[in-house]
Amino acid sequence: ELAIDAFIVPSDDPHQSEYVATCYERRAFISGFKGSSGTAVITQAAALLWTDGRYFLQAEAELFPGWTLVKDRLPETVPVEQWLAANLTGGASV
Repeated sequence: ELAIDAFIVPSDDPHQSEYVATCYERRAFISGFKGSSGTAVITQAAALLWTDGRYFLQAEAELFPGWTLVKDRLPETVPVEQWLAANLTGGASV
């Protein structure tokens, strides 16, 4: 059994394309959010999506139940890396 404490699901494909082929739409599959920009983070306790202001309304409409929208690039928003550091214990597997 894998001991994974958090799983990050980015929007991009192996080529860093903004618009990806259907086979790379992992974030949309797992979260419901179909916008072209966003990062999903899944832990045992939370499922969160970071995206920017272009997609706030779309994300609120499309995210599956149980997901939390994190409004990225606002002054009060904690970036993904800082959220992980604050919410996972030392030695956590991401």
